[in-house]
Amino acid sequence: MKKQSYLYLVFAFFAVFARAQAPVGPLMENDLNRIDSLTMLLYEDIPSHMSVTDSTIFSGMSKSAFESHMKLMGSSIPLEFHAMVSAQINYMLRQGEPYYDMLHKRMQLYFPMYEQVLDKSGLPQELKYVSIIESNLNPNAQSWCGACGLWQFMPYTGRGMGMRIDYTIDERKSIIRSTEKACEYFHNSYDLLGDWLLAIASYNCGAGYVQQAIRRAGGSHDFWVVKNFLPRETQNYVPRFIAAVYVLNFTKFSKYNHNVKSSILVSTPIDSAISIKHIAGYLGADEEAINSYNRELLTKTASPGLVKSILLPYALSMQFLENRDSAYAYARKQKAIAEANKPQYVQKWVPAYHYVGKGQTLYTIAKRYGITVYQLKAWNHLKTNYAPTGKSLIYYKLTYIRQG
Repeated sequence: MKKQSYLYLVFAFFAVFARAQAPVGPLMENDLNRIDSLTMLLYEDIPSHMSVTDSTIFSGMSKSAFESHMKLMGSSIPLEFHAMVSAQINYMLRQGEPYYDMLHKRMQLYFPMYEQVLDKSGLPQELKYVSIIESNLNPNAQSWCGACGLWQFMPYTGRGMGMRIDYTIDERKSIIRSTEKACEYFHNSYDLLGDWLLAIASYNCGAGYVQQAIRRAGGSHDFWVVKNFLPRETQNYVPRFIAAVYVLNFTKFSKYNHNVKSSILVSTPIDSAISIKHIAGYLGADEEAINSYNRELLTKTASPGLVKSILLPYALSMQFLENRDSAYAYARKQKAIAEANKPQYVQKWVPAYHYVGKGQTLYTIAKRYGITVYQLKAWNHLKTNYAPTGKSLIYYKLTYIRQG
């Protein structure tokens, strides 16, 4: 890399840390074609999230103090103070260290991906906190009504927006795909409602319900006026969002600094005939870890026609792509070994016995076991069609027997 380019990247790196805004956006897209090793080292050293203060106390904060903090965010979303916001902040502060320890681990993985998609969509970075309100950043989260994934899409909503949801793939669990669709929803809601807090409210109850509430509020587009005509859950939803932004930027709970580095995942093209199991085996990686980056793959495998790419950590992705031919050869070898070690079965007639009860006939007995009366008579040397009550009759059934 030219010296000028290197100096520019170093300057950009330290410029990010000089900003007061806590959530740090990505410096570049995590596209394999645009990341070189030096850029990658700089990018990984940018925290995925860093709180501005270490305070864990919020008691009777004034509106002016709250607003002075929020101005540091530089957000286009009106993050306003309200008694309901204060109540939600106090609620979040009572969650305790284990909750925030879990949350910061997930933020380290998901926030860099969210920020890239939000940046591409031209949306405020603070919208990533909606996913915390929806799922606590759990891709497997599922509500009682069927909403699923990081952004909690209902099945009909997801399919209506073009997401694939079937027994092999559920794109509501995909980090990138679900975030792209959430951004699409926010774009449409903001264009329709003209206010970010109302757009966020619509994510909870639907744009139609918000429009109805606006009409009932006399045409006001001020959330704090319109909220009185919204469902109770939505009335608390927006204050909870603002509280999450505040608490995660102006307090610090997690004992472990999980966010000191960003976890960089990249979309890695694969031959859809190779399984994640073989990819993990070849790379010497944890199969469950790779599965956790690709929760949308319900079958834990990339079968033909299923996927064209998966998410991998940057280093593993580079290792895989640089040795792709060897990886596929390894997969073919492992499949051949598994096929060779597959147990062989042969069909054999195995004897079994039936005790003849009162009222049973040879016909009913034969029908029960899928055989014929002629076979039953031959096997038991019977001369007549009468079943001998109280006797045991032998019959044979065709069974697969494992060899070796």
